[in-house]
Amino acid sequence: MSSAATADIQILGIPLNYIIAAFLAVSPVTSYADQMFYVWRRKSSEGFALDTSGLLIAVSTLRIYYWLGRPLELPIFLQSASMLAVQLIYLKLALMYMPAVWRRSKSMEDVFIPFKRPMYFWQWKSDWKFYLCIAIFMAIVGILQLFLRAFDTWFEIIARVAVAFEAILPLPQLVLNYTRHSLSGFRFTLLFAWVSGDFVKTLFYYIDGQEYYYKIGGTCQTVLDFGILAQYLYYWRKKRLEDRKAKELNVEVSDLKSTLNSDVEAGEETALLSSETAEEHTTATDTNQLAPEQVV
Repeated sequence: MSSAATADIQILGIPLNYIIAAFLAVSPVTSYADQMFYVWRRKSSEGFALDTSGLLIAVSTLRIYYWLGRPLELPIFLQSASMLAVQLIYLKLALMYMPAVWRRSKSMEDVFIPFKRPMYFWQWKSDWKFYLCIAIFMAIVGILQLFLRAFDTWFEIIARVAVAFEAILPLPQLVLNYTRHSLSGFRFTLLFAWVSGDFVKTLFYYIDGQEYYYKIGGTCQTVLDFGILAQYLYYWRKKRLEDRKAKELNVEVSDLKSTLNSDVEAGEETALLSSETAEEHTTATDTNQLAPEQVV
């Protein structure tokens, strides 16, 4: 189905392709607004895989260059442009509030996939290296396009590389969640936006008759999104069970303390009664001993 075909489909009198274009254009902003506010509020970017942000910057850059050479689908360009801007802002915020444990040592499990890379690629402690890497990447792709823009093969390469990166976008977060056994720091609103946004985008690929590799990439990305959703449900249920057990344990401890306190109080009362009885017995004995003398 072509763009003209999607324009024939209307929802409330609005062409479907306009609705999809608007949704894709604003989805990066609406998706990451809550995540960025959450990072700013708690002053920590722990829990979000920064590798995903790097992949999104690369994908958005490639798709923008593709559109500049082959301006075909405006919705994809709008989404790529807005996503690039949002990710650059988020990268700045995430680096600003990087966990202190990462700043002090080479322990980066809370932010990155935990395996060593050549020259600690995308795991640097200096912020300027991230921006320099992005600038070099954009410059290299731009120079190559300047010389190869007349060849369709170049744009096919850009498109397929972008789709390949996009297909594995949720993978770093999936691995990070698994290694941390938690999704703390990763907002459910962002997860919902990933699942819904990627599903709609993949749907757009199918109804708009995109190339097969777009459809495969979008499907893989959506499947990984649902994998993270399954992780969220699993760890959420696990935490609820742990909290319930902890609450039950606290109740048992409180009951035990109450029982011990009651036993102690009962023991003190018994000791007090015994002491009073002993004093009365002693007084009676002394009285009996003094009685003959008083008679004399």
